[in-house]
Amino acid sequence: MRPLLEKLHKDHINLARLLDLLSRELDALSAGREANFDLKIEMLDYIEHYAEQSHHPTEDQINKIAFRKKSMQAHKALYDRICKEHGDLIGLARTYRKTLEGAMQGEVLLREEVETRGREFVALQRQHIDLEEQEVFPLVENALSDKEWQKLEGQISHGEDPLFHRQDFNRFRSLIDYLKAHEDE
Repeated sequence: MRPLLEKLHKDHINLARLLDLLSRELDALSAGREANFDLKIEMLDYIEHYAEQSHHPTEDQINKIAFRKKSMQAHKALYDRICKEHGDLIGLARTYRKTLEGAMQGEVLLREEVETRGREFVALQRQHIDLEEQEVFPLVENALSDKEWQKLEGQISHGEDPLFHRQDFNRFRSLIDYLKAHEDE
């Protein structure tokens, strides 16, 4: 796998860990147990920030070049779908974070509503990751030449991950601590 695709693949693995965590938090909420809203908000803040600033722009640059190729014209609908989903997923993360913030600030929301919005977010994120891993990444890897990949690697500055790589303790302290405490899960 190409280095840029390998980095994006690792991002997907890390995001899957966070989606598993969010699912466990939603299970706790559904069971009537105490839910850690701060942790969920921090997680969504990370997803919004990293996806918007680094992950999706990297994918978009690669996809834009790959899907312009004549050999990829048959996959235009897939390209359009991926581009749309990137925007939709950021919007959904932002909306769900605002829902959680509202609940913490006393906004009257049904527990089921908070849970349903969270499960929708998790499901759509997982579907998007699966689509990229199973369809998009293999297509773009084969569509681009070695020279094109080298050029992309020189042009794209895939930022450092503030949770799994550089660990921004000021911004993601609760999430970093939680992940360290549950590394074996």
